[in-house]
Amino acid sequence: MYVETRARGRLFERPQQPRPFRITPRDVSLLGNLARLRLASGEQLAALDGGSGQNVSRALLALWENGYVERLLGQAETRVLYKGSFPLIYGLTRSGAWLLRKHGFDVRRRLLYETDKQRGAGWRFIEHRVDITEFMVRLDLACRDRTDVELLERKDILENAPKTQRDRRVRLVAKARIDGAHQLLSVDPDELFGLRFAAEKQASYFMFERDRGEMPVHRRKSKDQTYYAKKLLTYYEANRVGEHVRELAIPNFRVATVTTTPERVEQMIEAQKEMTDGRGSNMFLFIDDARLLASNPLDALWITGKGKGVQLTE
Repeated sequence: MYVETRARGRLFERPQQPRPFRITPRDVSLLGNLARLRLASGEQLAALDGGSGQNVSRALLALWENGYVERLLGQAETRVLYKGSFPLIYGLTRSGAWLLRKHGFDVRRRLLYETDKQRGAGWRFIEHRVDITEFMVRLDLACRDRTDVELLERKDILENAPKTQRDRRVRLVAKARIDGAHQLLSVDPDELFGLRFAAEKQASYFMFERDRGEMPVHRRKSKDQTYYAKKLLTYYEANRVGEHVRELAIPNFRVATVTTTPERVEQMIEAQKEMTDGRGSNMFLFIDDARLLASNPLDALWITGKGKGVQLTE
């Protein structure tokens, strides 16, 4: 059992008689944020709301009791393993997705018919996804404070993609040579976003990767195992052959990786230098948790594959 019966009943089992409530603009906004972020904590949703955290907490409680949002049971495992107090993690339910469509949102088929599948997600997936959400929330808030740059979300970018790609996960496929043999590789970024600059009327696009330090950077044994250098190689080759133009209809992209430590950043820089004959590539950007936490995603200095410090807006 994940948690003792009383705690599980209090946090993860809806009451037989949910409290009556009326859908408000705040409720619709909360559901909309969950639709684009997939999973989010109450604190993250409150930050995007910009109002009282207590009011957001009450709204989420009513939405949960009435079945429009889900409290994923897998997060209970985290509470047992690490003890202490953790913010509740929420996801959108199918009922919540249909409610958004009723209020005029362009809700994709995946949300309407498949979103309830995440109910059984394990705690590793939940923590990873909430880490991604944390970055996207901080990026969103940073863009709100600026007049020179606008955040482009995945749905905005994919509006111009081929019709068959608009409701699918973002995936880039490329052939790469590993140990003298060609392999067909694919990579699914953790997130896709863009920055549109008011002065230039142009945009830069980013494949975002949240690395939690669990995957080896370099290959250890089999060339078929997953390691971060292979992911970087796939991005590099996909960019070289223009896969992003064909599949996503975007003219450019860089790969922004947030990882755990400065030492791991150095390992990743060395890995991509090995695959570029020592040159390194400016299409790769790296930053560690501490450096990012000290600033925000726009103002922080990221390190390029060539070892230069830059901001996302450069």
